[in-house]
This record gives sequence, C-alpha cells and structure tokens, in this order.
Amino acid sequence: MFFLYFLIFILIGLFLNITRKYDLFTISIVYIVCSIFLYFIDIYAVIYVIMFFGIAEIITMILNKKHGKRDYKNVLGNCGASLVIFITGFILNKLLYVNLEMFIIASLATISAAFSDTLSSEIGLLSIKNPRMINTFKKVKKGTNGAISLIGIIGALLGSLITAIFFIIIEYNYLFIILISISGIIGSLIDSFTGAIIENKNQKINNNWNNFISTLITGIIIIIIYTIII
Repeated sequence: MFFLYFLIFILIGLFLNITRKYDLFTISIVYIVCSIFLYFIDIYAVIYVIMFFGIAEIITMILNKKHGKRDYKNVLGNCGASLVIFITGFILNKLLYVNLEMFIIASLATISAAFSDTLSSEIGLLSIKNPRMINTFKKVKKGTNGAISLIGIIGALLGSLITAIFFIIIEYNYLFIILISISGIIGSLIDSFTGAIIENKNQKINNNWNNFISTLITGIIIIIIYTIII
C-alpha cells in the first residue's frame, strides 16, 4: 500500500511539474500533508486532499485562466489549519487522553472549508450581477474580498455536496459526514467575513493568511459542535 502510494504521488508530482510547471518545493509540501494524513488518519483522507486540489486546479484552469499557478503558500493557507488542529489533538491525546477523533473530524472539516471556498470564489466569477459585501450588502466589483453572490454560494454548496458524496461512498460515520460537509458552506461564509473585516483593513493579511484564519475558525467551531453533540 505504501509503495503504491509513493509511486502514485511521484507520478502526480511529475505530471504537475511538467504540465503546470509546479515547483518541486510546492509539490513536496502537498506530499508532506498527504503523508501525515495517510500515516495518522487513513488513505481516504489523502484521496480527499488530492481530489480537492485536483478539482480546484481544473476549475481554475477553465474559469479563471488569469489565475497564476498555486504555490506552497496557497497549500499552507488551505491546509495549514488542518495540520495545526490535528497535531494539537495528537499532543493533547498523548498527554491528557483527549479524544483524538474530534480533532481528526475538525482537521478534515478545514479541508472541506477550503474546498468549498475555492469553488465559491472561482464559480462566483461567473455571476452576471456584481456581488455584495457580506457585512454591508453594498454592491462591489467581482473579486473583492468579502463579496458574495448567489452563484458563489451555490459553488460553496456544490463543494459541500461533493464532500458529502465522497464520504458517503467510503462509508464514513453519518454524523461525521454531516459535520465535515456543513463545514464547507460554514467555512466559505467565514472566509468572506474575515476577508471583509480583516483582509481589507490589514495589508499584512493576504488571501493565504485569510484562508488559514477562516479554516482554523471553522475547525474550532466543529470541535465545539462535536463536544456538544457527543
């Protein structure tokens, strides 16, 4: 299994390097993220991460050709919170015997949030009407931080739907599927709020940092919900 995993990932890395000119450092960061998921969670978590990046890249290539290729900063912005939450849960589990399961679910939830937010951003560009700011509802130009549109929200819901279908197919616990799936739309809306409130007012907070902050908040919310329900 491990040999097959490494072989497949090397082939994917070569494909991205040759066709999309992705640098090897960025590919290595994705590899590290996937390897942590493979070792500590399961192969399905790895497939989900690869599916996220694959679908995001395809949609970007089709709908937003002006968008530059993603680099390691994009990867860390979208997956960094997932690693922070999981590593925190792993340490707390070893030291205080805290339930690691909820941190695994929250970790996957942050990926779901990043996935839905990416689809929302890219598909939202197709909107005929100008979007509105999520905190003021004033009309703004497409691509403005914190702007939302109906088609963008549909994009976020599509991300949640794809996530739900994926985890249903691999027969995850239905409660976990619900928590991970709803994280998509929750995370997308949080990203818009943080973009409008933080990113627009602080030049040091770029889109990658905003993605990290919003996905981290989403993961924490899922931990709280899990604690209340279970």
